[in-house]
Amino acid sequence: MFEVSAYSNNKNEINEIMNQQEIDLVISEINYKDGNVKDVLKLLKKKEINVPLVIFTSESNKNKSVDLLKFGASGFITKNLRKKTIKDVIQDVALTKYESKNLDKFTRLKNRFSYDYNTEKLNSLSKRELEVLNLFLRGKRNIEISEKLNINQKTVNTYITRIMKKLEVNSKTDLYLLARKHIKQPY
Repeated sequence: MFEVSAYSNNKNEINEIMNQQEIDLVISEINYKDGNVKDVLKLLKKKEINVPLVIFTSESNKNKSVDLLKFGASGFITKNLRKKTIKDVIQDVALTKYESKNLDKFTRLKNRFSYDYNTEKLNSLSKRELEVLNLFLRGKRNIEISEKLNINQKTVNTYITRIMKKLEVNSKTDLYLLARKHIKQPY
């Protein structure tokens, strides 16, 4: 069960709220009257506040969503999703951050199965596919991946398409989220 404890539409108020209350999760639009969600993410990092931030927006720009996830957002949901999907994303973020202490037994079991299944899918990738995926996860563009691995850029596109098919994801945003959750990064 989730409870809304505060609401704001500008980043300065968010700063005040974070100082006055203990917040477990932030759900944020991309743009504010006096800034944007990157300002809020910078504030959380600066104050060393380890609170997940889920972006809830009507914008569906895939490149922007991946960029914001790499910048520190915990999730990205669009307003045209069904309520159940939105709830599932928020529960998944809660499970990741709070180790399922507030989730029921069935939800924990379902998420555990999902985690194991995704790990198995990742284990099915070839060595080269994992190299491409790791570089993608580090924020490298396709041209940079092709230069690093000394392969054609079209080959990189083919690898990414093949990886997405094997992992059963439909977008680069979903690919990034799945890989970030299951692959340890050396930084």
